[in-house]
Amino acid sequence: IRTLVLEDGREEGTFTSHEYQSTDFTQMVASWNAFIYEGGSVEILARAEFGDTWTEWLTWGEFTPYAKRGTTKNKKCDDAVVDVDTFILKNGQTAHHVQVMAVLRRDPEHPDAKSPELRRICMTFAGGTTLAEYAEEPVETLPVKSLCQAPGISQEIRYSSIADSICSPTTMTVMMLSRESSEDLQRYTALLPEMYALMTEDNAEDMFGNWSFTCSGAGLYGYECYCQYAGKDILMQELAKGHTCGINVVYSNKKNSGYPYLMGCAGSTGGHLITIIGYEYEDGQIDDEHLYFYSSDSYSDSDDTCYRRYKWTELAQCWTKRMAYIIPSLEREAVCKEGPYYHIAAQLEPAGNNEYRFICGISGDGSPVYPDTYDFERGDGFVCWCVDGIGTDNTAGGIESDSSIVYEKPMQVYANHTFSYAKMAAGGKVKIDLEGITQRAAEQLGIDPEGVCISVYAVSPYGYCYSAGVVGGQPVSTYVVEN
Repeated sequence: IRTLVLEDGREEGTFTSHEYQSTDFTQMVASWNAFIYEGGSVEILARAEFGDTWTEWLTWGEFTPYAKRGTTKNKKCDDAVVDVDTFILKNGQTAHHVQVMAVLRRDPEHPDAKSPELRRICMTFAGGTTLAEYAEEPVETLPVKSLCQAPGISQEIRYSSIADSICSPTTMTVMMLSRESSEDLQRYTALLPEMYALMTEDNAEDMFGNWSFTCSGAGLYGYECYCQYAGKDILMQELAKGHTCGINVVYSNKKNSGYPYLMGCAGSTGGHLITIIGYEYEDGQIDDEHLYFYSSDSYSDSDDTCYRRYKWTELAQCWTKRMAYIIPSLEREAVCKEGPYYHIAAQLEPAGNNEYRFICGISGDGSPVYPDTYDFERGDGFVCWCVDGIGTDNTAGGIESDSSIVYEKPMQVYANHTFSYAKMAAGGKVKIDLEGITQRAAEQLGIDPEGVCISVYAVSPYGYCYSAGVVGGQPVSTYVVEN
């Protein structure tokens, strides 16, 4: 794969594309795929021509998993605006040419830091005379039914401070975990939707629903991923290949609520994203009235009620902006051994009554090395933990309720463990009753307390987390002693 990188010694570099002609459009969304290392960032800008006039260059903001993302500057001019993730022409204008710019940076304080490696820039267009077209090789004959193996992950039971607003990163987490290479993601990164949410948050807009950032985050894991204005045929093409997709929706489980009605959904929302995991024509009758889509919908009370079945004629009314998240492969196109999310081996050190600190190493003189917990203490990030063997069992396809279904191709993932959460207090202390957790887990699992294993994570919004283990109620060492 060819990539754009900075020359050795350069702290910043710019790539400017050709001017591309397009069908008339009124808006566009950018996405990009890159490996970005600590101290680096990628910024994408674009401009559009309407009539004989070009807009100014407008930006989607700097993107990196290791620092605050996004910007409120340079996002509007007299003729256009980038509204979070969408470049929109003003005054009803339609554009017919577009030009894209990429700015790669690495921190001047770290001149030896690796350059970002930009693999791809994508633009998707809507409005004017632009119609949605499938960008991949099509399946000649679509099957009557196609179901993808996929997990069910509820956003509602995640870290409470952000649970009600992480539908977009949860959708992408489900998409990545449903790929064949997801075993690596679980083994080496313990990929959780709240982790992905923090590393793709648009800090300038204070939101997790930036389409561009959500899709570009998958690129950090080595996936080809892009946003696309789409239609049902594009979804069905991807599903026929075994590829789950994400779409934006507005819906309600009540008629005459002001939102489009969708039978089988869990509630009402004015803005949401769901993972589409399959489709079928009921009774083999190939028409829209008999078309149903299967979803792993994070707006659910539990992991085992995430699987849903939605009638296309209703879902079509809910898919208001026709945005889709696409990962057009079951495999990653590239592998980055360094990230994007660093799991730093650590150990818990007793620091009071059911209070602990993280230690990330032992120095040469034998003294403990404590991590910098400033970001955690001021409220960024959180601590979470789970017990091996305790969680939601989705292997049977979930449970049937008034709205959820039992799905034929479920998937069990690490995120289905039951997690508890806490904030880090002053001095880097976190309150966890390890003895109580161990005793209760032993009773629930029917095992000796010595066999209870607990994993504890301090999750940062800046591309890393500290991972510690507890066995039989006692912290265990997972770090390496420094020479």
